[in-house]
Amino acid sequence: MNWILGLLIVVFLTSCGETSTEESSSSVIDDSPYTTKSPELNNGDINFDILSIIAGSQTASGAELLEISSGSASNYIFSLSNAPSFFSVNAGSGELTFTDNDAAAGLYDGIILKAVSIIDSSIKQKEFSIGVNGDPLRAYAWHLENTGQKSFSYTTADTGQTCDSQVDGEGDDKACDNLNLGSVYLQGITGKNIRIAISDSGVELAHDDLAANTLSGEHRDYSLNRPYTGDPVPTSPHGTAVSGIISAVGWNNFGSMGVAPGSKFGAFQFLESVQDTDILISQASGNFRIFNYSYGDEIYQDTVSDSDYIDHIKYQTISDDKIFIKASGNEFLLAQDGICTSHNANYPFENESPYMLIVGALSSQSSSVSKPSFIKATYSNSGSNLWVSAPGGDDARLAPAILTTDLPTCLRGDSRSVTGLPNSFEDGSHSLNRDCHYTSAMNGTSSATPIVTGVVALLLEAEPGLKMRDVKNILARTSKIVNGDHANNWFGKTHPENAFDSVYNCVDLDLSGHEYEQGWVQNNAGFWFNNFYGFGMVDANAAVALAKSYDWPMGTLVEQNQSFNKSKYSSGTVNQSIPDANKDGRTNSITIAGADDLTVESVQVRVNVSHGQSGQVGIELTSPHGTKSILANINNSFLLLDKDKDGTIDGDSNLSNFVLTSNAFYGESSAGSWTIKLIDGKSGTTGSLVKWDINILGHN
Repeated sequence: MNWILGLLIVVFLTSCGETSTEESSSSVIDDSPYTTKSPELNNGDINFDILSIIAGSQTASGAELLEISSGSASNYIFSLSNAPSFFSVNAGSGELTFTDNDAAAGLYDGIILKAVSIIDSSIKQKEFSIGVNGDPLRAYAWHLENTGQKSFSYTTADTGQTCDSQVDGEGDDKACDNLNLGSVYLQGITGKNIRIAISDSGVELAHDDLAANTLSGEHRDYSLNRPYTGDPVPTSPHGTAVSGIISAVGWNNFGSMGVAPGSKFGAFQFLESVQDTDILISQASGNFRIFNYSYGDEIYQDTVSDSDYIDHIKYQTISDDKIFIKASGNEFLLAQDGICTSHNANYPFENESPYMLIVGALSSQSSSVSKPSFIKATYSNSGSNLWVSAPGGDDARLAPAILTTDLPTCLRGDSRSVTGLPNSFEDGSHSLNRDCHYTSAMNGTSSATPIVTGVVALLLEAEPGLKMRDVKNILARTSKIVNGDHANNWFGKTHPENAFDSVYNCVDLDLSGHEYEQGWVQNNAGFWFNNFYGFGMVDANAAVALAKSYDWPMGTLVEQNQSFNKSKYSSGTVNQSIPDANKDGRTNSITIAGADDLTVESVQVRVNVSHGQSGQVGIELTSPHGTKSILANINNSFLLLDKDKDGTIDGDSNLSNFVLTSNAFYGESSAGSWTIKLIDGKSGTTGSLVKWDINILGHN
């Protein structure tokens, strides 16, 4: 393999501040060996599940309970006595309604339903019971339904934000502080039986809230020899937390629930493996529809991905209907010796593959400008290869992180019987977490990614025939344009060193007259795109609705220059100098003939640049229709390479066959002149564009 993989498991953010004021109760911490508990379900004459997201309702027929035919129900007046506050009856029809406002799980008995005949005043009466099942922690899970929960942190998740939806959504003011899952569940869609591979740090398969959704015999441990079969003993809480975000069982009176509580998963212990080509390909294979990769990489130089693995991902996507979903990474700010730079989501291995759906993370906090909405989490890598974003959470101390499953007992997980944890839920003393089976401190793009995986599982249940390209199309069309005032935020269009200068005493890396980022850009096909958010925040209800009515034939996928070996899609050797520290940079164009026209799905460029400090070089691409995409920012993390491993920052020199992907041109026509622009962002070191190539993926 022509690369070295340095995996970075999600960074759990910490900061100083007051601890939560959520109620806590002291108790004796149970650190006894862990065994799976069976759910204690409440079974009555009528059973309901607490709808875990919205204050919706479920109904049953009281007439049938009294053995009154539906055609005769109008001849009676119905009433209830001794009923809980969340339960009511329609006096005219006998319809019993369960409304999730005040409901708590439990068995409610001694309820009396009475029907008085309006014809002869005869009475039918029955005493019955209601069994209600729910999830005691779901009310704290702001990522499932944001009602302004603290989730045990010091401040609440922000609510009340509005935003626009894609394509034709200007001014439609959708609620953009929620995934809008509730109405999907009301349709009975929970991701039932969608098979998901979670390639991570292993999973506690016996967890009360996970055991029922595990796929027996499908788990793998890549620290073993081939065929890697074996239960993936967790080496960190990470994989268990990711699994809970996707597939924690719903309505079982344990903990919270997953975004797709009906889905099934196989767990892989991948992060502790050698991650050679054989293992990479294996963990992207098997009887699964979705593969969740909540890991990223820190890379400080242009490094070539494993070509066999990239080809395998492509084959699995096109030929075997697999869907690969991966985190953008958590390295947006990297600071060393006063050099403060951002990491690009394109840089981690395989993230440049158009067959990976790359996910960015949102904070629980909103912007404080004229049109507030969730903003990019500070850690979340941005880049032109992002597809969508989802809640990733914050530090769990000052602002909410994501609540999910943890390694059980108070000895092994993020929640444990030690001091100095982010909030009162984590140390085993809280009445809702005495056994430390759950954590409120999961965050990062590692959290956002399984949320999107869960939403995709819902789509696949709604329409099983969807393929990767269909899913991407649906998400592009239905995601929400969060943070419309991107330019006015504290790290909007300027170099991120400006935001962190007071903390790290950063070197000035701005370039006069140059915008580090653009904010939201609407392309010629009507799609809005942003390097911070991709096409925006996922909207489960809108996506499922489109999936159920989906009839959007996209045609056969074409890659015009998949091996970057066709001369008509290449500049050839140009050796053009790049002006030093000049916003106007160096431009060069490649023209796509009308006969080769495609409707664009993704665009890749491969660049060769000779430069002593390649991290200074920004790369932009402009379509024939004038849409500009920033592929690589000036003064980026490649400045931080320690070539000699002596603690001295040297920076990477040259870009050799460096591949970058952009989704910003989605839906545009490819015919015409594509223009690359290279900008040297810092004075003192110069370089030149040697050559570049373009690969357009699309359909006729």
